[in-house]
Amino acid sequence: MRHEQFQTELFRYPFQIELATRYGDCDVMGHINNVAFARLFEESRIQFNMAIHGASDLRHFGQRDRIMLVATHLFYLRELHYPSTVTVGVGIMRIGTSSYTLSAAMFRDDGQCVAINQSTLASGENGKSMPLSQALKDAAARMVMDVAAPVS
Repeated sequence: MRHEQFQTELFRYPFQIELATRYGDCDVMGHINNVAFARLFEESRIQFNMAIHGASDLRHFGQRDRIMLVATHLFYLRELHYPSTVTVGVGIMRIGTSSYTLSAAMFRDDGQCVAINQSTLASGENGKSMPLSQALKDAAARMVMDVAAPVS
């Protein structure tokens, strides 16, 4: 699996969130470690899903659709150091019958993309996949990435 060039361009992502790194995220050289990258992407993915589900907090998340992470891939492109505030862009690449694929990219203050996360989330219950609700498909369609826009 590989990433596409458009995934490294922040303007293509309809949802963006700023997150701060923590001291505990780094090694003795001040590099943000791989687990911290995964956690930052996890937080951005949760905030994104709460937004498209219309949930204000986790108590309301997934009441209509039970969504679970079924696959995730991380691409590490550049180093990130502590302290840093990153912008994570999140958008939908594909909407299927019972799942959707997200792309998320993390950007340093200088605008450089440092990592990309591609995840597939599926609707299911009791270990079986279920079709996405029409309401979720409609909300997700508003968050599809703009891959055709020219580079500015």
